[in-house]
Amino acid sequence: MKAFLELIKILFIQQYRIKPIGNKKKQIGTIIALVVLALCFLPMIIGMAIIMYYIGNISAGNVGFCALLILMCQSLVMLFGLPAIISNVFNCKDADKLLPLPLKPISIFSAKLCVVYINEVLTTVLVILVTLLPFGIGSGAQVGFYFLLVLATLLIPMLPMLLGTIIAMPFVALTLKLSKNSVVKTIMQIFLFITIFALYFALLYFTGAMSGMENAENVDIATMLIQKLNGLSNSMLYIHSNFTLASAMLATSFGTGILNLLISTAENVLLITCVILMSLAFYNWMLRTSLEGGGNKKRKATSKDLEVKNKGLIKELIFTDLKRVSRDSQLGFSSLMGIILLPVMVIVFFFVLNSMGEDGNSSLEILYGLNLYQPLATLAILAYMSMLGITANTLGIFPISRENKSFYMVKSLPISFNKYLLSKVILATSVMLICDFITCLFVVIFLKIMWYWGITMLLTMTLVGFGSMCITTLIDLKSPKLGWTNFNQSLKNAKNSWLAMLIGLITSLITAAISAPFIYWYSVNSAWFVLLIMWIIVIICAIAYALVCYKIMTKKASAYFDKIEA
Repeated sequence: MKAFLELIKILFIQQYRIKPIGNKKKQIGTIIALVVLALCFLPMIIGMAIIMYYIGNISAGNVGFCALLILMCQSLVMLFGLPAIISNVFNCKDADKLLPLPLKPISIFSAKLCVVYINEVLTTVLVILVTLLPFGIGSGAQVGFYFLLVLATLLIPMLPMLLGTIIAMPFVALTLKLSKNSVVKTIMQIFLFITIFALYFALLYFTGAMSGMENAENVDIATMLIQKLNGLSNSMLYIHSNFTLASAMLATSFGTGILNLLISTAENVLLITCVILMSLAFYNWMLRTSLEGGGNKKRKATSKDLEVKNKGLIKELIFTDLKRVSRDSQLGFSSLMGIILLPVMVIVFFFVLNSMGEDGNSSLEILYGLNLYQPLATLAILAYMSMLGITANTLGIFPISRENKSFYMVKSLPISFNKYLLSKVILATSVMLICDFITCLFVVIFLKIMWYWGITMLLTMTLVGFGSMCITTLIDLKSPKLGWTNFNQSLKNAKNSWLAMLIGLITSLITAAISAPFIYWYSVNSAWFVLLIMWIIVIICAIAYALVCYKIMTKKASAYFDKIEA
């Protein structure tokens, strides 16, 4: 038993072990990053606590409401606990270190499961402080409610562990099967990031919209919320372990509270027994698979794999580069995130602008009614895509650094170096074009920009992006960061990102300066041809910018290339 408890202690400490940071600047940067992260979540936490207090105030001790909040707590616990189940329980990479210990495999498995349970209990405590505690204060609960909150922290994680195990097992099996396929791994990472990003903003928007429900002008919102909660709370009886726990917490007599608590405890013990039986068999399968070499069968090469297909020099360079990017999970993730992040932010803007004001109209409807909305909105989105689009394009701001030591092989290739750089610029511009197309499509759909102005934005951004990618490629060629062991080390070359943002800022200011006289002209007579002339001039300037930047890159690239020593 002593060895078992010692193993739990080691696994728990190992999970939260923090590497010492020797550099004081790094320590200060880490502290600032943690403070900023806390400030990002603080409005959401305060808003959630206010909502829970208001729900408790209007529920009048409704058991269904309390059971519904317990289910919400369990959802948050499962969301944060699922990674721990995947990494701590079903990760068998430490099998060669743990199996030689004087413990049975089932004891090692139980220790891992206990660590996950402790993690979820700690998460439950934090969630209860934001949800059930304000609910109890708002409902005027008795002392027994707060006493049972302590016992609830031990019972609430049971259902999340069961559901998390059911979700984790097929996910881990799929990951093991596709572990050699970095493209699929990158797509899964991006999907997980988008999901967390969307959930954060959705919850932030919900708490911001609902935090003022107690005001008189928001009576309609409060009434609608109460109706929906009543409908959901009536279904909580089917989740019997939560319903009995809520009945115990809100019981008016001691006997009723104890009886419901015992029933809930027995049901939760049954849940954790199911978790052990299900996950133990899967853990043993994972253990056998990892010890036998991962279970990945090597596919035999066929004659088609050995065929060399001539696609043209630049096309061949682009496809070869794209394949190499897709094989590196770190590089692929950072390269594709820009395509996802910019369109997602447009949807966030839509929800923010579409929120109802005190007069019953949304900010978007008010802006849409303005005469200058179309030209100003298109220029604002163009500046947004210029600033963030160029900075988020990893393929464009690190075209040479991401090649690492393989860049030295370019010196021995019988190809024109300008064509090599052109392939880099085309690939980066193509990725940005996909991002700009999706962004412009969302702008037309959600922000009500006319489709023909969306096309002009897309054309302008493509030309400006090509020119900017030529400049950022030249900047990276002048001082590349080569010799890294993983791509995240190359990303520390922050100078490239700042210069890319500066380029985006300059192009945005120039576009604004060119457009300003036409915007004033349009505000006077509202003639449609004024905006048409404006966009024609902007597109002509974008074509000139792209050509000049390409000429500068081809003129100076050879000199910078010769200075790079192998």
